[in-house]
Amino acid sequence: MQKMKKQIWREKAEVYWCRNCNIPLITPKCEICGEIGRRLSATPPIDARPAFKEDEDRIRRTIRMEYEDHKAEKTLIGEGKIILLNKIPHIDQADEVIVDGRVIGQIYYEPRIGIWRFKPVEEGATRLIMDKAGYWCRIRKERIEKWDRISRSEIIDGEIPNHYGKMVAIGNINGKSIGVGVYEGNEIKVIKVWEPQSPHIIKAKATIDKALKANSKSLELLEARAKSFIIEVEKKYGRPVCTSFSGGKDSLATLLLSLEAGINQKMLFNDTGLELPETVSYVEEISKIMNVELIKAEANGIFWSAIEVFGPPARDYRWCCKTCKLIPILKAMKNNYPSGALTLVGQRKYESLTRAKSPSIWKNKWLPDSINASPIMDWSALHVWLYVMWKKAPVNPLYQMGFDRLGCWLCPSCELAEFKLVEKIHPELWSAWKEKLMKWAKDRGYDEEWVEMGLWRWIKIPGDQKRIAKEKKITVNDECGVKRLPTRIIKISGYSPCQESYSIEAKLDVEIDLERIKDVLPVIGEVKYSKKLRIATAIMGKNSITLTQKGQLTVISKSKEDAEIYFKSALKAILRGMYCIKCGSCQYLCKVNAIKISDHPIVDEDKCVKCGKCQSNCPLAEYTSKIIVGGISI
Repeated sequence: MQKMKKQIWREKAEVYWCRNCNIPLITPKCEICGEIGRRLSATPPIDARPAFKEDEDRIRRTIRMEYEDHKAEKTLIGEGKIILLNKIPHIDQADEVIVDGRVIGQIYYEPRIGIWRFKPVEEGATRLIMDKAGYWCRIRKERIEKWDRISRSEIIDGEIPNHYGKMVAIGNINGKSIGVGVYEGNEIKVIKVWEPQSPHIIKAKATIDKALKANSKSLELLEARAKSFIIEVEKKYGRPVCTSFSGGKDSLATLLLSLEAGINQKMLFNDTGLELPETVSYVEEISKIMNVELIKAEANGIFWSAIEVFGPPARDYRWCCKTCKLIPILKAMKNNYPSGALTLVGQRKYESLTRAKSPSIWKNKWLPDSINASPIMDWSALHVWLYVMWKKAPVNPLYQMGFDRLGCWLCPSCELAEFKLVEKIHPELWSAWKEKLMKWAKDRGYDEEWVEMGLWRWIKIPGDQKRIAKEKKITVNDECGVKRLPTRIIKISGYSPCQESYSIEAKLDVEIDLERIKDVLPVIGEVKYSKKLRIATAIMGKNSITLTQKGQLTVISKSKEDAEIYFKSALKAILRGMYCIKCGSCQYLCKVNAIKISDHPIVDEDKCVKCGKCQSNCPLAEYTSKIIVGGISI
């Protein structure tokens, strides 16, 4: 089997730093002093954001806890400086901390022990050694290699920790920083090395207002380009305009730009039922302040009923996105814009590798008559933050509370550190969710640690998380996906070539409610149902699907390929008929109005054209059938 290549960022955001004024720049030239700024060197894609007060307090607390003194905090950060945070890959939440235009270290959440840690890198380690602050040492060598072990006899002087696992800045015989290590008893294990470094401390104080002044003309140009983009797209497509507003910084910037462009519009907010209260209030406040009509798409608590069928959502099992986001938005857009709309979206290419590949204008496959466009596709987080601050626009108060991303507060894409923040601010919400998770886990043989470590966030648990689970003696297996399902296949027999046909036979672990299933089967073929015999059949030319009340499913087809297709279609029909969550996706996507929903979908056999869209777009059928069939050879 060919090994998949690891995806990497091919480009970096253009962020610069004025060494005179000690401020970040979005173009090379500082508009205060005329200095050509140094290009910021950090982990790609450099989607850096300003640290707010809660962020800064967390960084300072973490440094104090790491080094058990106040001197290290002052040495590393100082006072009156702009701090940027740049998200980096890690097992949980982690950021590079940027001060004076240099990365001084990494602040990261350690899920094994539930605390934040700080690791100094080149600039940070150099500052600690220079100021003899925190944990540091000077050794008798000029250079070291990664994974070297430094014994106490090799240390000339320094401040060595007493606790296993603490980070130690390593300097050479001349006092220049050459690496960082971890204290392990009587040795320091080297974990990162670099060429001998001297510090790059900038004494100038800085504020955000100073940064705005230094970037004002660049922000004007940035705004003018985005306004032109919006005006041109609106003119080209001639559709009514709607701004998708999530309550986050990116959608705020997009709304501001559209208003600056003079576009007559409405704003659409999707209330998934899982937004934090601050976001819901903020969206309504912005609608009033900006005098823009608010359209609300609402999931109406569908998550809490759907979870009884689906089980907890996961990063590789994101049924919630369709039920709580896409379908409510589809309904709201169709009701308000039956002929389609131009939706302005605050999407940026530095947010993810998937979005990095997206064009600035694209069609929404769920709303084929609508067009999506992002005027800020090329902006970094710093561009966005400087712009909304420059416009003096009110931002969601959750950012000031320490949140970096906003959205569903229990999203499986969140890190444990984010969940801890939710728990701190809204303990009542987290307590109710944890109680539900604990019950679900206990019913399926998982313990409390399985929930606490967030292992419910995956069906297929990744390697790093498996290692943590092993350390903590938490049982993990590949049954997690199957255990989320309302039914499963307990027996299946493969292809049986017979009289120039192929067959697949399977047995489900539940009885099939044929009274409901017969109403869905018309999407596949002509339906015949015998209540007396307790059998339902769908016939498609020379192909057939037969279901019995006892859970038996038989597919007979003219070819191996068709047998497989019809088997999966039958499974989807069973799931839709028996476990429908009434999200309405099939109803809204059916162009011939052949479907109505009571307590399950009912298909009008005379109207149905058998296009299959209701099956392929049903979140229940699509997500659960993939797991059921995924691990079975048919």
